Amino acid sequence: MSARILLTCLPYYSHLVPVLVPVAKALQKAGHAVAVATAPAMADELARHGIEHLPLPHVRTLEQLLADPAVLSSPGMPGAEDEEAADTARAREEPGALTKAFAGPLAGIFARDLIAAAERWRPDVLVRECNEFGGYLAAVKLGLPRAVLDIAPGTAAHLPFLHDTLNAELVALGVLGDQGDPGRPNDGLLAAVVPARWYADPVPSLRCYRTDDPGVADFAPLAVAGLGTVAHTVVPEASRLLAAMALALGELPGPAVLSTGPAEWTGPRPPNVRIVPFAPQSRLLGRALLFLSHGGFGGVQEALRSGTPMVVLPLFADQPANARRVSELGLGVAVDPAEASPEVLASACLRVLAPEFRDRAAEFAGLVRELPGFDVLAEDLAALR
Repeated sequence: MSARILLTCLPYYSHLVPVLVPVAKALQKAGHAVAVATAPAMADELARHGIEHLPLPHVRTLEQLLADPAVLSSPGMPGAEDEEAADTARAREEPGALTKAFAGPLAGIFARDLIAAAERWRPDVLVRECNEFGGYLAAVKLGLPRAVLDIAPGTAAHLPFLHDTLNAELVALGVLGDQGDPGRPNDGLLAAVVPARWYADPVPSLRCYRTDDPGVADFAPLAVAGLGTVAHTVVPEASRLLAAMALALGELPGPAVLSTGPAEWTGPRPPNVRIVPFAPQSRLLGRALLFLSHGGFGGVQEALRSGTPMVVLPLFADQPANARRVSELGLGVAVDPAEASPEVLASACLRVLAPEFRDRAAEFAGLVRELPGFDVLAEDLAALR
């Protein structure tokens, strides 16, 4: 029997395309009705993949939010906090102002638009990616079965700090009284895209699935590097780090690819390094021996799947947790961004090219291959209705 399954995500390419789109396609293939609710700005991307879009009219992209002084200065938003407080939160690996905003006022906006859309679309199940909390609020309000696509396991460490923020949003939606408790947003099916070994602590509701194999690129680089699609917007030192990465890659004994983002590149261009705005990262990693990145989980997950050892420069959000887990599992090394000179990065890269890192990464990739695919996840999600 077919089900109506509504997926939600923050309006970032890296949150939508690598996991949510393949899940939506698996649901379509299984005969279920599926739609993705997110910002209007994602309409073209979803249309490109042939997936129904429920546009949430008041949900904006990160670039749109950061460009609006009125939003940044409003209570609960990043601009309303002073720089010292943000630095302290970052040092403690507590969620920063932006994370709290996406679990607070921005989640409330998302939830209200989503409730209106869900009343028209009438889903049987609501599935959110773990960074998007409006879906959680709406599911509780509407009494819908829910599941979580765990596209960033490290963010689970933030949940205790977000308890009061989420509770306040549920109170505002009329779900709870002032003394209510929102429970745990990750209750229910937690769908992982890596083997259970990645999780340092057991998670009773965890089920693990294998993402689609993207194939491999024609070009075989020794190393692939970049800072993802979000860091360029929110990290002031991104340009400095990219320049250091380019110079470090220039010291390696083989070709490398560095993805620098949409801005015009004016930094160093070592002869063995291809500088591109955007690279087919997942396909390149299938042939690379090294991945140098900020440790966003999308890229980490791709490297785990391809068996590519990593050097990680954790910058924000779940990245410190990802870097720590990469080190603990012997799949690579972490470098403090403040110490990321070209010399330090080159040394770390050469170290990770050693056979022991390749062997451990290959072993982990074997665990990935043993996981069931998204066809099984589609069955599990439909069974929640």
